[in-house]
Amino acid sequence: MAGVWTVALMALTACGGGGGGSGGGLFPPIGFPPPAGATHRLDVAITGGGRVASQPAGIDCADSCGADFAAGTQVTLTASPAAGQVLGGWSGACSGNASVCTVRMDSALAVTATFVAAPPVLGWGDALTLSAGGASQPKVAVDSQGRALLVWRQLEAGQSIDRLWGSLYRPGDGWSAPQRLEANSGSVRDIRVAIDKNSGRAVVAWTQLSSPGAYDMWALQVDPATGWGAPALLETGAGTVGFASTGIDANGNALAVWSQIGPATRFSIYANRYTPSGGWGTAELIETDEVSGVVNGDPAVVVAGSGEALAVWKRSTGISSSLWTNSANAGGTWGAAAELVPDAGTSQSIGAHDLAIDAGGNALLAWGQADLPGGGNPWESAVWFKRFSGGAWQGGTARVGAPFLSTQAFLSTPVLRVNAAGAAVVSWGRQDNALMAATAAPGAAFGADTVVRAAASQALTSLPGLGVDDASNAMAAWTQAPGDLYTSRYTLAEGWGAQALQESSDEAANTPDVGMNELGNAVLAWQQFEPSAGTRIFVRHYASGR
Repeated sequence: MAGVWTVALMALTACGGGGGGSGGGLFPPIGFPPPAGATHRLDVAITGGGRVASQPAGIDCADSCGADFAAGTQVTLTASPAAGQVLGGWSGACSGNASVCTVRMDSALAVTATFVAAPPVLGWGDALTLSAGGASQPKVAVDSQGRALLVWRQLEAGQSIDRLWGSLYRPGDGWSAPQRLEANSGSVRDIRVAIDKNSGRAVVAWTQLSSPGAYDMWALQVDPATGWGAPALLETGAGTVGFASTGIDANGNALAVWSQIGPATRFSIYANRYTPSGGWGTAELIETDEVSGVVNGDPAVVVAGSGEALAVWKRSTGISSSLWTNSANAGGTWGAAAELVPDAGTSQSIGAHDLAIDAGGNALLAWGQADLPGGGNPWESAVWFKRFSGGAWQGGTARVGAPFLSTQAFLSTPVLRVNAAGAAVVSWGRQDNALMAATAAPGAAFGADTVVRAAASQALTSLPGLGVDDASNAMAAWTQAPGDLYTSRYTLAEGWGAQALQESSDEAANTPDVGMNELGNAVLAWQQFEPSAGTRIFVRHYASGR
């Protein structure tokens, strides 16, 4: 009987039980749809950063989820990586690494989408134009997440008046539409920017001819969450403002320091402090050197993450000069001003200076200086430096590299940058049109100066833009006649690399600035002339691969 039953079952299966196409036998006919209402479960698991969505709808998640689909349904799954991620591959009922996978729901299925970190991108992006014509003097800053702010002067249409304009960059979103940042009368002159790289909070300070016959001191805050803040007038003095500097701490407290003609009818050094809870305070004098004929100017200020501040400025008598300093505690209370680098008389000339600070509140001061040993030519021109650590200036000064010998005392303003750990890079131009640089490990003296751009007949036409990352890699940018923009990168292993041309225009580029974060990702900004529009602001992004 067993053999009979086997034959009977085979026959029933083959003919559908003899009942024609309606499938009325013991078993469903092969190739016919399953019973109406049958469903199967599709479960999706996700590792890494990204989302998976389905069509038909039912699945859309960034973690793990599932849905029931009618039996026989073709379900298309689409994987969308989060920023900085790529799809590493599918597993389970899907395979490969294409962004789309289709499965047929003939049974319960499970799928896993694995997202992994995107491979690092290295090098320069394309140049972008950010401004209308008539723009100049860009200033850029970049935070630890790669967010950037860029400000510049912009001529108002039909007038010879410079306004303050800006744009914000967000990774994944690009640059915001440029906008005017103030509504004052009169031209903007000097612009300064400071950023707390960890939080992205920043301060922009500028001088503007907003009072009859006198420049005023203005500032605004920048918050990565809310964007541009409202402009604030920092002083109410009748005298004109000279040059300024600004800094910001980890809590968003900011400080501006500037020179201004005060009641003594001479340039004096003033400061004003901003707190997120109280806004800007009242301008105060931070030195009392009220001597007729003496000018205090060119202030530089830095602010530690914990809020302490340090200022340095130049005191000039008309025939000689010295560097002076003052400091403020985290609450904004200033001490007494004191001479830092004394005037050595007619055998010495102190030039311009720059000031930078690390995450621990240790600072470096660099300045140009020309000495006339023995009172006769040639001058010995060099960059010098002095350290501030442990809450005090350290004794003595030291020279950066060998002096440049010339019958004329000439060095450009040194540009100084330090990273969070205190590693430093300083760069300057010489009279022979060489661009020089030197580096220093945290707490150490600068090494030998290095030629970044050799002496040449083509003149240097800008100060260097400069940045340094947490691995002590650095970048310098400069323009040279007849108006070309170049960069060079520095690594600890290889030193300064070859010069790289950053634009291909036949028209003049100028005023480059570099913003770099601790990962070495940078934004290069500059102004460039276009015959049809005038000078416009351009940017290029550099990706470090980190």
